[in-house]
Amino acid sequence: MIAQFDVNTIWRRKFGEALRRRKPDTMLFSPRAFSLRGEHDREEGVTPVSLPPGWANRTAILSMPLLKRRAMAMAAQRNGRLSTAILTSFHYLPLARSLRSTAHIIYYCSDDYRGYAGWGGEAGVALEAELCRLATLSVFVSIALRDRAVSEYGLDPASCIVAPNASEPRFTEAVTRPSELGALPGPVFGTVGVFNDRIDYGFLERVAASSQVGSLALVGPLQIPADADAAVGRLRDNPKVHWFGARPHAEIHAWMAGIDIAVIPYAQSAFNHFCSPMRLWDHLAIGQPILATDACDQVARQIGVFVVGPGDELDRSISSVKTAAESGRRPHLESWDDRVALIAPWIS
Repeated sequence: MIAQFDVNTIWRRKFGEALRRRKPDTMLFSPRAFSLRGEHDREEGVTPVSLPPGWANRTAILSMPLLKRRAMAMAAQRNGRLSTAILTSFHYLPLARSLRSTAHIIYYCSDDYRGYAGWGGEAGVALEAELCRLATLSVFVSIALRDRAVSEYGLDPASCIVAPNASEPRFTEAVTRPSELGALPGPVFGTVGVFNDRIDYGFLERVAASSQVGSLALVGPLQIPADADAAVGRLRDNPKVHWFGARPHAEIHAWMAGIDIAVIPYAQSAFNHFCSPMRLWDHLAIGQPILATDACDQVARQIGVFVVGPGDELDRSISSVKTAAESGRRPHLESWDDRVALIAPWIS
């Protein structure tokens, strides 16, 4: 039987759900500290596991055996045994060490953990390197992450594959455009997601300033103080820019589809360089053209994305992306089931 530790982020959960569709006996675990309710406690197929506070680091010596015992017991209850463990961060290294003699270890690296605050710095790098070496297969969500691990950890490239984040069939379906977007002067350029310090607000300001842009729609919560970036304040005061705030996840596909031209405005940073943005794959599934900065390696590599690099003329890129929009949408779905199919030979 297969166990995935853990599904505590939406992208890990989507991968885990796809894995269960292919392998129905897959066990999905959601560890959390005692007394805390987990976001996924009531989701079908997800098993919450209460562990001591600090379970991922300072109390791991106590927590990981408890997690292992729970997984082994569940497998036994289903008349099976734990044959494959999918581990989603280096915090599960003690579990990998314990299981390596009885189960295949798969490391599913869904982010650049070096960019996570408080995740151990160089010590965390060393732990990740050991986990990769223990794993039968290491799965990375971007080419940049895979290449760095192969180079720095001395891994066999044959045991390292790339399986980016993905999208869902609902993003390919026709939906009613939100009336708020329909009322805006077109063409409507737009960004959907969280607005934090990963966003290049100066780039958004330049997009809004173009005479070729009818409106700029920004859909999602603003998680940066208005005074942290002067461009945020100017965007809030710009009549061409329309902020719609956070929307329920169940409605996000309609908001994304309601935009004429998608904008992926990542700022330059190491974290953005290595990431695999779900918004990229959702917009590709919808089929509208995409205008983006070159900050994310995966976005910049994607065929058909109109990438604006340093020194590039933005108005020329905007003109090109508008021309592409006039030719109609070209939906291209790469689903979570497609990603799971990539690792199927290692878990069959």
